Amino acid sequence: MNKYSYSRHIRFESVLNFRDLGGYRTQRGQTVAWQRLFRSGELHYMTKRDMVKLKEEIKLRSVIDLRNSTELEEFGVGLLSEISVKYYNIPLITLSDRDRDRERVLFKEFSNQGEIYLYHIANEEFGRRVVEALEIIADSDNHPLVFHCSAGKDRTGIFTAIVLGILGIADEDIIKDYTLSALYIKEIIERLNSNPRWAEALKNVPEYRLEVAPESMILFLSTLKREYGSVKGYVEAYGAEESLIHRLENTLLV
Repeated sequence: MNKYSYSRHIRFESVLNFRDLGGYRTQRGQTVAWQRLFRSGELHYMTKRDMVKLKEEIKLRSVIDLRNSTELEEFGVGLLSEISVKYYNIPLITLSDRDRDRERVLFKEFSNQGEIYLYHIANEEFGRRVVEALEIIADSDNHPLVFHCSAGKDRTGIFTAIVLGILGIADEDIIKDYTLSALYIKEIIERLNSNPRWAEALKNVPEYRLEVAPESMILFLSTLKREYGSVKGYVEAYGAEESLIHRLENTLLV
């Protein structure tokens, strides 16, 4: 890849929604470094060629897997286990059967995915795990690094918004980055429907849950700032020290 020309969307044979977070400018004029931090959908579908691309072109060093233990048990990590990378599993959302039943009812009352995001970030364990993942990203020895969930739009979308918000990226750019996942929704739904269990579950999912609407991220960011003062205020409320903010800036901005 030309050192002066980068692509945000990185195509693989079987990995969906893999994107470079470089190039966004902060309000102070710095830029998020290219080829350092990536976001993605699930990696366990990767082919041999995908594996080679991650290893030789992207030169991946670390992976933060935001999926929970149930997803790991069912799908595993695929060929990722054959790449020499640091692997961190930090499940942002862990639910008991009782929690799932409660959420099914609650989410039917919502009309916007942003309401779900706000519901999750209010959970103390979610906030602590966000800080834990940020600590990994703040270490330059862990880069290039990718973080991912399953579709790469919700848990990954929340976490991306928090990372970019901490760095001082304007809301409009955070919203724009969030909505780029819409380009992959058709493929994501097709993949879900290929699994009989997921296909059945999709029949009962409210339509808004499969969307990537800018209004969802607008609601999320505006409410976060109203309740915590800023994105930095949110992570500080869950234990982030000022040094973490500085380390993230030093590691990711140029």
